[in-house]
Amino acid sequence: MLEWFLLHLGAVIIGIGKSGFGGGTGILTTPLFALALGGRTAVGVMLPLLILCDIFVLSLSYYRRNIDKSTIVVLLPSMLIGIAAGLPVLNIMPDEAFKKFVGVLALFFAVAQAYKDFYLKIDKPVKPNFTLGFALGFGAGFASAVAHQGGVFTTMYMLPQKLPNAVFVGTSTVLYFVVNLSKVLPYWKMGLITSQGLWLGVQLLPSVAIGALLGLWLNRVLSQQAFSKIVLLLVVLTALKLLSG
Repeated sequence: MLEWFLLHLGAVIIGIGKSGFGGGTGILTTPLFALALGGRTAVGVMLPLLILCDIFVLSLSYYRRNIDKSTIVVLLPSMLIGIAAGLPVLNIMPDEAFKKFVGVLALFFAVAQAYKDFYLKIDKPVKPNFTLGFALGFGAGFASAVAHQGGVFTTMYMLPQKLPNAVFVGTSTVLYFVVNLSKVLPYWKMGLITSQGLWLGVQLLPSVAIGALLGLWLNRVLSQQAFSKIVLLLVVLTALKLLSG
């Protein structure tokens, strides 16, 4: 019973995160799935659900019409390189050190962004340079390959630009739709995607759908300022969770 509660809660959060905030909730969902299923099984079950959410989001003209192509040009190539680098070490790397590094980086970003927004009150959008974008894209791909947790890196690139809510989600979804598709065959070959896992995913689809509809509603009703604060809060929670283990 507890396992089913954790799985359905995680499925709802996947839907909310994907359609409402462009992802960024992997740090919440991956542990819930892992508690119920174990780490390796969890990432395999989650991947088809993430892809279906991407398809749902991109099927909506509200998001499909709002995509920042310049961000995709910068981030996507390096994300795919990060995926290629992360997949071979998925089964062998001790991930504690990696998690701590990502946690420190995310917390530093959150503090710097909050200082700029709330203390200095600088409201001007800032677009990171190409070198930083390439590095963050690589980190996003690597983290996505090993634990579906690349969102913190893409958020570091996109949030300072103060993109409209729909553009933030639409652009994130295009990035992760391509990235998630690139993981299907390697995950299958590693035995992470199984027929039993796919059937479990089918049973979780209603909860994912509920979360996706709720996320869409939140994206429409929240102001850009409130949206940015929630995304920043997700980054802080991600950092604290990674640092605490």
